Amino acid sequence: MFISLIQTVIIVAISLMVSYLLSMPISYFIKYEKDLPNTKLNKIENFIFKTLGINKENSMNYKEYLLSLLSLNIIFIVFDTVFLMFQNHLSFIGPNYKGINFDLAFNTAVSFVTNTNLQHYIGETSLSLTSQMLVIITTMFIGPSTGLATSFAFIRGFIRRGKHLGNFYVDFMRSLIFLILPLSIISAILLIFMGVPQNLNPFYEINSFSHQIIYSGPVASLESIKFLGNNGGGFFGSNSANILENPSNLSNYFEMFLMLIFPLSIPLAFGRILGKKRGYTLLATILISMIITILIAEIIKPVGIVSYRFGNYSAVLFNTFSMLTNTGAVDTSLAAMSYSAIIAFLFSMFIQSIPGAIGVGFMYLIVYVLLTLFILGLMVGKMPEFIGMKISPRDVKLSVMVFLTHPLIILIPTALALTMGYAYHIFGSINSYTYTEVLYEFTSAAANNGSSYLGNIGNTIFFNISTAIVMLLGRYLPIGLMLAISQSFAMKERKRGPEPLPTEGLLFLAVLIFMIFLLVILTFIPFVIIGPLSW
Repeated sequence: MFISLIQTVIIVAISLMVSYLLSMPISYFIKYEKDLPNTKLNKIENFIFKTLGINKENSMNYKEYLLSLLSLNIIFIVFDTVFLMFQNHLSFIGPNYKGINFDLAFNTAVSFVTNTNLQHYIGETSLSLTSQMLVIITTMFIGPSTGLATSFAFIRGFIRRGKHLGNFYVDFMRSLIFLILPLSIISAILLIFMGVPQNLNPFYEINSFSHQIIYSGPVASLESIKFLGNNGGGFFGSNSANILENPSNLSNYFEMFLMLIFPLSIPLAFGRILGKKRGYTLLATILISMIITILIAEIIKPVGIVSYRFGNYSAVLFNTFSMLTNTGAVDTSLAAMSYSAIIAFLFSMFIQSIPGAIGVGFMYLIVYVLLTLFILGLMVGKMPEFIGMKISPRDVKLSVMVFLTHPLIILIPTALALTMGYAYHIFGSINSYTYTEVLYEFTSAAANNGSSYLGNIGNTIFFNISTAIVMLLGRYLPIGLMLAISQSFAMKERKRGPEPLPTEGLLFLAVLIFMIFLLVILTFIPFVIIGPLSW
């Protein structure tokens, strides 16, 4: 156990060091909207933008930014859906699997574009390698690049004056080309050295004592962006429990490291721009909340051995990091987890910001900051301010809408699935365990997490369409509202001097952590009580 704790500290420490380095280019991309300080990068960027017809001078307000974001994402949803439906005609590398039904194709397309990666299919027996490469792996770059770009625009609202937040296409391409793509290539090469396969052979037939088929393909390419971009979708149906996706303890810890670096780098970048103490306070909020969640997950030991390869502690730790970062990958079955681990996973997805997914998780954290300042202002009788700007009633209303969107899009479809017989059709009975599976399914979809109890048994018209709708609402509605908050702050007067309620230091750190957990517990605890707490 002591060795496992040391390994955990080492993973987080290395992740923080890399995140600190990564925060430098991220802060550049946030501050330098039109031209970068590096002339070589500018030349590369100008060539790419000229080729693609992107005008760097065209800055957008939040509505234009959101519309551009939606337009690009919709194009990929349509392309992915059509390709998967007709993969038997469009694939040039086998196996020659038949096209999948519209509801599953639509669910899969929405899932990967929204950075959720919920999978109601088994990858190795459902998708050709062409589909894995052109649809799954390609789209795995779109979701995180969209999230990271959105966080650039969101943070700009707090550092500039005016109604423009930047150009979505510029932010998107910078996120993709200069950050996510190069790190993904490096990570894929390292994973290959760790034993993850990378080839274009759909399967190998082996005759030993019996005839075996071992599925293969460009697994390392998928695995690198799967974790680096907080995607979580697996090449194989068993995800990172499969030995070809996660061959050893070394790869297991390396994949944990990849999950953490982008979510931890954004508060550091925020601190570089708006005060290091403020950035460190937000980072400490994330780290302490992570420790609390890990302790909850590990406090009740699973019955038996959940992973013979990694051991109970490492398996639970991997899954906890995955839920905290909204990656959603698993290295052992959720069914083997204790009820305390499932509660920790649910609360990770309820909160979405400790640290949450790439880009969007930090935006949620700032929403919690605004709500905390508003409540504190009511308690002490002071007008709440953030970074020298007054928090208006409209800002509070938008923040409350962001917060309430999450429980609404979780609980309404959960109630429909349970009362209209769709859950009973799958499980055959409804009890606290099957209720938890349904609650978990829609929580995962709403949080754009993607981990699932159901797996391919969720491949029904109701669950495919309902979770797709929840994923769309859980992704784009909060993003739109948070961009509106950012533009609201961009148009405010700023005053110099101390804040009435300081947003840095130990006191605010303690209050913020308390308020985050309090708000989420008050909202969701009744549904957790009749779920995993009743096992």
